[in-house]
Amino acid sequence: MKTIEIEKITLPYDKELLLRWKDRDQSIVPTFMLGWNGPGISNGYGFGEWMAAQYFRNLGYYVFANEFDFLSDTTKFRRYNEMIKTIIDFDKREKFNEAIKDASESGFRIENPDLFVFNLDTCFFAEVKKDKNRLREPQMRFFYLAKKYLGIDSRLVYLCDQSKEIKYDRLTFEFV
Repeated sequence: MKTIEIEKITLPYDKELLLRWKDRDQSIVPTFMLGWNGPGISNGYGFGEWMAAQYFRNLGYYVFANEFDFLSDTTKFRRYNEMIKTIIDFDKREKFNEAIKDASESGFRIENPDLFVFNLDTCFFAEVKKDKNRLREPQMRFFYLAKKYLGIDSRLVYLCDQSKEIKYDRLTFEFV
């Protein structure tokens, strides 16, 4: 059994803002997302990531939201992966990639987190959840391996329409 401790940030949000997002309100939905076909935005897809990215940007960070793929060599997000690679030590990346490969070959699923957040001093990964959506084992596994091999912490951002203030907690997760 593996254990990972991460920071949980609870961000309050107004349900009205989510409804505007679902209605494809051009004043809040990023332009590139308005061009997407299908039910994604009307189901709220991307809203949590957008809210979390706004929060971190307001704190002075840069944010890649769903624009990187640490688990594939043939990703469409190569440009963003290359930028991230300039921040992370080559030898650490190699060990991380090896650990990902070993875990995958052993039958364990691993998933990329939603966000890569960084500035000149630090970087971390973040997964965004709202409502009853919870952190899954493949996401925990990524966080664990990122901490162990890259030395990079991860955070869970939980959006809550019942909260009025930002809250910070430490959570411990166990997984196989």
